[in-house]
Amino acid sequence: MAEGGLDQAYRVPAAERRAGGRLRPANVAVTRGLVAALLAALGVVAVTAGLIEVSVAAGRSVGPLREASLPEEAQRYVFDRRAWRAVATDDLFPPVYHTTTAAPMLGAHRDFTRIGLAPAADCGSALDPGLARLVSAHRCGPVLRAGYTDATRTLVATVGVAVLGTMPQEERELNAATIGRHDDLRPRAVAFAGTPAAGFGDAQRVAYRVLASAQAPLLSFAVVGFSDGRPASAHQGQAALNQSGAQLAAIDLENMAATRLKAATDELWTKSR
Repeated sequence: MAEGGLDQAYRVPAAERRAGGRLRPANVAVTRGLVAALLAALGVVAVTAGLIEVSVAAGRSVGPLREASLPEEAQRYVFDRRAWRAVATDDLFPPVYHTTTAAPMLGAHRDFTRIGLAPAADCGSALDPGLARLVSAHRCGPVLRAGYTDATRTLVATVGVAVLGTMPQEERELNAATIGRHDDLRPRAVAFAGTPAAGFGDAQRVAYRVLASAQAPLLSFAVVGFSDGRPASAHQGQAALNQSGAQLAAIDLENMAATRLKAATDELWTKSR
């Protein structure tokens, strides 16, 4: 240690020394007191550090212990509510989606290309008021959304998934409430500048599909319109929808998002066991 360090701090003046370099009794007592105080301080630090470590360890174990006390179905709901963060974007919203289900002609192929990804949104801004009210009773959000168009760039779609705070029975009730078609339970459209969906807004929604899962705290949806920006009121009735396959596309794209997210979380759940 450099000069003037520990040795300098504890140097005893010559006038206070006796023969043989021993300290006077009074100074011995002072020195012992200093050592005792130092040891006591170190002991407090060690104990405090130990308590902090125990506290941190306990904090880490509380979550898993609480979840382990739940039935397995409820544990899975808690898991799924977090697991979406570990799912890659392309696994949920593929850059290109090949399907035969969404084609108006039986067995024909149809490709949808992803044209945009929207920032995560809250349910109030991503869903119509009626649907937002229905799901917000159980906590809702975030909402993850992507934009798609078909190969002809005729149809555009907003496809998404809302993460819910439901438990099993509540989710089954939501599933029953959304399994039919309800005009007041719709998602909102997302426009992506510089793409075929640049003019896609709520007024352009000609077809949609919304469905709460019966097995996971999720609500999946798709809403479809025409890329030329025509409002829904301008289409020529059911015949135009059938010819375009808009409703088939909405059903298929909603199912795509739900199925892909379920498959990804199933894999994560299996790995976590």
